[in-house]
Amino acid sequence: MKKSLRIKALVAACVALAFAVCLAIGCSPASSSSSSTNAQASSGDLAATYTVHADNAENGTGLAAFHTALGQDCESCHVGDLTAELAAMGIEGEPDCASTYYDDTATCLGSTCHVSWDALAERTADLGDYNPHDSIHGTITYCNECHKGHAAQKDICGECHPNGGQTMTTD
Repeated sequence: MKKSLRIKALVAACVALAFAVCLAIGCSPASSSSSSTNAQASSGDLAATYTVHADNAENGTGLAAFHTALGQDCESCHVGDLTAELAAMGIEGEPDCASTYYDDTATCLGSTCHVSWDALAERTADLGDYNPHDSIHGTITYCNECHKGHAAQKDICGECHPNGGQTMTTD
């Protein structure tokens, strides 16, 4: 019984590593592009305005640090006028890193990164019955329900179901 658990843990670790490699390949700097509608001229503009988030992208938890390590910048995810978007939501200044103010699944599933829900489900098909991107419950509306940009990831499937021992990429 213990040997079976160790094998499952080893398989889960290998799957997590393979998923991380797939993410790195699928969203490499060579495949990124900036939006022509971007109000910020460079990542320095966002980094200077949102200093806590910029530090988190360099040293913190969450996908911002993961994507920064891949060579991405702030505008890889924040493609619009972030300050105006926050103001429209009544948020002044820099929000807490754990807030969920930014929901832009269209950016995550854009043509240069994760392409589509179907393509993402195919990339994680090796998770079998535990594939969170191909769930019997349907797709999740916003990527950041699980994948937090500047905070620890949230395994919402694991809140109700055993998930085969898998962990989130940045955990």
